[in-house]
Amino acid sequence: MTYTAFDVHKRLVEDEGYDPKSDEYYEEIDKRIRLEFPHKFAKMEGTSTERAKPAQAVASAKRSAPTGRKKTVKLSPSQVAIAKRLGVPLEEYAKQLNITEGV
Repeated sequence: MTYTAFDVHKRLVEDEGYDPKSDEYYEEIDKRIRLEFPHKFAKMEGTSTERAKPAQAVASAKRSAPTGRKKTVKLSPSQVAIAKRLGVPLEEYAKQLNITEGV
């Protein structure tokens, strides 16, 4: 949002001739930022300042629910060093370690 505000400021001042010290400038920058990011501002109906409730995200019917506990793998310092030398993310290294050792 900050970079968008900088861009809007530049357009208002350089291209459209707004005075950055005027009330009109602030009204216009506020209007344009609200147009770019409507989800970031509270929806005002009457005197209420409550935010609109976001739609609930629902998981796909095809996705199965996780069963049991999450399996974790603890890497030794030497295993971490090997993964770093190979340029492999630790998570991927642990996954492959889990597969090869059958943990």
